[in-house]
Amino acid sequence: MAAVLIMAVLLPMLMAAAYLLGRHLQRRLHQGPELSAVTRQHIDLFQGGQLNEAVVEAAKVRFRDMLERGEVAAVEASLRPGMSYVFQVRALAEIGTDDAGRILERQLQRRLTDDQLEQSWYWIDLASSLRSLHREESLPHLLRCAEEAGEIPLGHFFAAETICFLGFSGYLHQPDSPLGRAALRMMHRALEGLRFGVPAQLIAEARLGEIIERLWDHRPESVCPQFVRVATETLRLLRREGHLKTLLGDELSDLEAFDWQMSRLFSLEPVLTDYLAEAPGHMLKRLPLAPDQEQKEILVALADLRVEAGLEIIGLLKRQSFPHQELAFAVLACSREPQVGRWLRSWIQRHVPVTRRSQKRRRPIAPRKPSLPANVPYQAALRALRNQPAEETERLLCQAAADWDPTCRVAAVSSLGWWEPLRRPAVIECLNEARRDPNSEVRQAARAALARLGERQALQWFRQALTADNSQNLHEALQVVAGEGLTLLWPDLDRLADAEDPDVAQHAREALERLSESMEKS
Repeated sequence: MAAVLIMAVLLPMLMAAAYLLGRHLQRRLHQGPELSAVTRQHIDLFQGGQLNEAVVEAAKVRFRDMLERGEVAAVEASLRPGMSYVFQVRALAEIGTDDAGRILERQLQRRLTDDQLEQSWYWIDLASSLRSLHREESLPHLLRCAEEAGEIPLGHFFAAETICFLGFSGYLHQPDSPLGRAALRMMHRALEGLRFGVPAQLIAEARLGEIIERLWDHRPESVCPQFVRVATETLRLLRREGHLKTLLGDELSDLEAFDWQMSRLFSLEPVLTDYLAEAPGHMLKRLPLAPDQEQKEILVALADLRVEAGLEIIGLLKRQSFPHQELAFAVLACSREPQVGRWLRSWIQRHVPVTRRSQKRRRPIAPRKPSLPANVPYQAALRALRNQPAEETERLLCQAAADWDPTCRVAAVSSLGWWEPLRRPAVIECLNEARRDPNSEVRQAARAALARLGERQALQWFRQALTADNSQNLHEALQVVAGEGLTLLWPDLDRLADAEDPDVAQHAREALERLSESMEKS
């Protein structure tokens, strides 16, 4: 019975991960390596497969006997990555002793595999099991995973499990402490997850309204970039309130709990809006003087807000040893200041032999190692040019679109089509050539650029993808349409927003919200 209860907590979350997985699975399949057995096992679980209770019970009996004999180290040593891991973790959760809880906590510090997707499943298994034990003393162990959880493929779901612990909000009251900053990162990650498949039930279960209300009352005196990101996601959540509510069904108690938490968030909307209006100026003043970690957090927050900070960022990038170049270029991608375009083109010409690289044969697969040094974020610089309309920009991007490295070609092609071309014949020829590229991601970027420019063939290609019978292909198409700013497909998304399939309807509504936000920022 306990195993059933644990799966009742975990299974809805795994099922909600379906379309998030698609973004990772498609890339893995394209590159060749097969999905690991553990990933396939968990995919089967979220598709409705049952956890073998007999296997869990057998592991529980064995572990209980070992723990009663004091063989804690032997139990821990027997926990090895693979198909049996989920059964062993469940068994320890059902045993529920302090020794079993401490073993599970220590597992969080283990790197069980180099496969990011598989490691995500292990962490979710552990977080869910610790939560089922109501082990508040496990929270520090979970919070210490905050930074890495921000990078793993299913980190939103790991964060969602973490913020549901009863004692979580206490750490938010100490935003200047290491665990307080980790709690803010987890909070942001979970809020962000509500846009990417985390169930709407999280809002009531984690008491999000109450938590963020208390967080506002205990906010740092100075502008905190992590709090800025939480506030930004909170306002995004409020825009999606109606969409999320439709996912809750007709259960009156669920709807009432959801409405109560959302009402508390709506009461904060005016003060959060004012806070975010003032925050960029304070962060930009602080940025040149901040230590490395804080600089990184400020840059991420500025990019999240899509702040116009081109001239300030150029001043930082002129420093000899600025450590966060790629993040700085991400902020420049939001700038429309013409001086930024001139500086970016000059930087690329100084650091990258664009002509020589474009004369080599185009490779269909990316090289195993980056083709340029780490301190030359060429691809980030190419993406930063997408808001810099100029003939010189078009000429440079078309040349970079012939680079031998497909990752550079993707970056260059994806920065075309955001304005009406000034050298239209040359740009269209470049995009048509990219549409025949040996690399599929380059072809996709070219189709998206042509669709932004209104080319009928490209638009029709996406319309067919949006009517695909294959659910995975449809969700992939929705992601691309939203991410590539294909506003000409707005009517097609509108129709899907009323689809009978609730997953399709929800993802179409999310795509519409993302397009709307992009247009407002523009």
